[in-house]
Amino acid sequence: MSSLNLHKIGVLLKNQRLSLGYSIRDLSSLSGVAAGTISQIETGKTSPNLVSVHALCETLGFPISALFVEENSDQIKLVRKNERSSFVRNTSNGREILETLITKGDSQMWGGHVVMPAETDSGAFYYHDGEELVYMLSGVLVFELEGHAPYTLQPGDTLYYPNEIGHRWENRTGEAAEFLIISTSDFKKFEESAEGEIDVKDPGAV
Repeated sequence: MSSLNLHKIGVLLKNQRLSLGYSIRDLSSLSGVAAGTISQIETGKTSPNLVSVHALCETLGFPISALFVEENSDQIKLVRKNERSSFVRNTSNGREILETLITKGDSQMWGGHVVMPAETDSGAFYYHDGEELVYMLSGVLVFELEGHAPYTLQPGDTLYYPNEIGHRWENRTGEAAEFLIISTSDFKKFEESAEGEIDVKDPGAV
């Protein structure tokens, strides 16, 4: 373990101990780990063995896996409303189908807010990796999954499907429809697979 990780482990265990109101002596008595060892672990002065760590975590009710998660603030992403980027998947009947990304960065997952104008469709079937979950916000849409009967979705309905199944959707009504789509696809790979079919726009461009 690196010194940084040793420090992190010590801080996490100490904070959990203090939150439970235990002294080092209390924790030693309950866990069977020597008080001197606990003190050295909490100050990052020693590399604890897994037996000691397991005993301490079990006594403190703390998940041992949390001690070994790498610090990476890049894994946490906040997207403000005015920071969302948008893209036009295609045009249907002369109208743009606008999708606004609600995630950003090099995530292995992305989400979008899709607005479908009246009497428009998403074009040909799409095929890519991952899985998708659709949640209808307003209006009525018909989702087509290749080889399956069409699914008519109304507000509050959800639909899940593997992305290797060809998928497309249509708004056959005279009212606009909106839905959220969450995909475990890598967006950059999706963008590459749909090259020429979507037009990515910078935040504030629409």
